[in-house]
Amino acid sequence: KQWYQRRVREELTAGNTPLVAARLPSYQPLTEGKTYLWCACGASRRQPFCDGSHRSGSLKPTSFTAEKTKARWLCQCKQTKNFPFCDGSHLDVEVQIATEGQPVETS
Repeated sequence: KQWYQRRVREELTAGNTPLVAARLPSYQPLTEGKTYLWCACGASRRQPFCDGSHRSGSLKPTSFTAEKTKARWLCQCKQTKNFPFCDGSHLDVEVQIATEGQPVETS
């Protein structure tokens, strides 16, 4: 079953369309000076951070270094224009009706 789920995630992220990992952002404590890898493809099981699930796709993680030690809202819908931070894109109707683990359907 795990092999099948991994194969499905690989097929879905093989293009340039990220999967909706969750329809809400994740409030994460960040440490000043520490570098993080934010998952851009939506396939990671360690959301909102990368676990290497993007290997077969063209979407790669976004590296960022925390400027201050504080918690920040990190995007999990993967629609933000302000990577890796939430910009409220999860409030869009398309994201709210999207199935988690699938791309946002565009009309």
